[in-house]
Amino acid sequence: MDYANRKIKVGTKTLDDAILKLGDYSKIRYPGQTRIITKPDVLRALAERDLNALRYISNFYYDISGVYQRVCNYVAFLYRYDWYIAAETYDDSVKEEKVLKDFYRMLNYFDNSYIKKICGDIALQVVKNGCYYGYIVPSEKNLILQELPVRYCRTRYSVNNTPVVEFDMRFFDTFRDMNYRLKVLKLFPEEFAKGYVLYKQGKLALEEAVGC
Repeated sequence: MDYANRKIKVGTKTLDDAILKLGDYSKIRYPGQTRIITKPDVLRALAERDLNALRYISNFYYDISGVYQRVCNYVAFLYRYDWYIAAETYDDSVKEEKVLKDFYRMLNYFDNSYIKKICGDIALQVVKNGCYYGYIVPSEKNLILQELPVRYCRTRYSVNNTPVVEFDMRFFDTFRDMNYRLKVLKLFPEEFAKGYVLYKQGKLALEEAVGC
């Protein structure tokens, strides 16, 4: 498989910064399988601490209940997520023009990243799912985060006091159509494609994953 080209075509346009919207993932995989969630279903999921079921129930009611949706949105966007950049120089020999140029470049980077929206979207996923996993997609223009599927991620240890996220490559096997699977792989950073190839070649144990 050739994953050298990280771009994806949508119609006549080529996108080099596209990311997969996992909110649409379940709708693609399970068309027409939505069923009514009953009170016993909720109580059973709570009693058994079935996290996958609880997340499904939460997202189900977010889609159908305006009251639940408003509560989730209110909590997620309650904080303002304001930000600012404090410039510091540690070398007096650095020219003022260079400092201002770097400061302007940083302002552009964060302005183009829409930090408030990103933080609000992350908080909303935490409210609905109890956690959020994301991967920073390399970009010089702005901050791009690829959301990772909660069900295929876990954190068991830290490196340099930073939690390490493990990703289960079997996630990509859930896309049964090979062409669509390749498109999804192209939307993820290159490390995921390499890890998936190793997994398909039997060189990556099922309990191993790509460190994020």
